[in-house]
Amino acid sequence: MKRTNNFTLVEIIAVLLIIAIMAAVAAPKFISLSDDAKRGIAQAGVNEAKASLSVAYHKAYLAAGGVNTGITGQSVLTAAGFGDSPATVAFGDASVLMTADGTTITLVGSHGSVSTTGSNTWTVPVQ
Repeated sequence: MKRTNNFTLVEIIAVLLIIAIMAAVAAPKFISLSDDAKRGIAQAGVNEAKASLSVAYHKAYLAAGGVNTGITGQSVLTAAGFGDSPATVAFGDASVLMTADGTTITLVGSHGSVSTTGSNTWTVPVQ
């Protein structure tokens, strides 16, 4: 009887079983990495919004002759071109919700179904 160099059914099933186990172990790690990446994109949007708010504040500060009397979170949002509070602005792939309350602006970034965590606030600097 002549022996051929083919794989047996048992060998093929064993390889497929090993691949299935490896996929089951690796899939949750890739899903977690995806959420972490989305959260990072959302946080980058928040950081970009904070930088824009800082620039707008300093322009308003210089325009007021170096005093920050009357500069509020809402006036900074308006000076930055974001409109009235609450304002939702797109920064790249991220969306940032900004809510002004007195001299503090609270920022919440999101990308898809994932939002930023923790405290993201920007405060009008005290002179």
